[in-house]
Amino acid sequence: MARTKAIANRAELIVGAAEELFGRYGYERTSIDDIARHLSIGKGSIYLDFRTKDDILFAVISKHSDHLKQAMQNKLENVGSSPLSTLKEILEQNIAMVYEKVTRDIHAPEALLHTSSTMKSHFAHFFVFKRTTILQLLQLAVKAGEMSTEKASEEMAITILMTTSSLYPPYFNNFSETETTITKPQLLEQAKLTLDLLLDGLRAT
Repeated sequence: MARTKAIANRAELIVGAAEELFGRYGYERTSIDDIARHLSIGKGSIYLDFRTKDDILFAVISKHSDHLKQAMQNKLENVGSSPLSTLKEILEQNIAMVYEKVTRDIHAPEALLHTSSTMKSHFAHFFVFKRTTILQLLQLAVKAGEMSTEKASEEMAITILMTTSSLYPPYFNNFSETETTITKPQLLEQAKLTLDLLLDGLRAT
């Protein structure tokens, strides 16, 4: 590998290596030395971009949240005749993307965005963006005649987030006789049923 200190995407390489090692061994068991060794660079090269291991973890999770935000933004910019259908598509896509990411490795660090209060606080802007996106779609649904004005509120956007929170990590089936880890097909089916029930309740009758 070329000397990392000399290439422009050094930070990107460090984040990619950390993402892999954190996922494989866990954040606590992975050191900056491990990341440097994985990239065949000196430990000092990592400190050129990141002061601490926590900073690297923040960068890994930021990459994950940015990916989710971009996918939501792309959908928001291409709303069809039914904003509520677009809202359903955004939430289903978001749920599937998170599942794919956080179940790829036993210690996938991206799960912390959805399970850690510290990370939720640090990345509050992500959750504000998500809530704002939902509210925008509710307001568009009013204009499209899909729902009544009083339902297009920030409280409703928060309610939608609360209702769908069980579709995000940690993935355990706590509502049947046997508590098992949920599979992707099960999750997507539960997401469809939940969103159909939720959004049908919003539609004007």
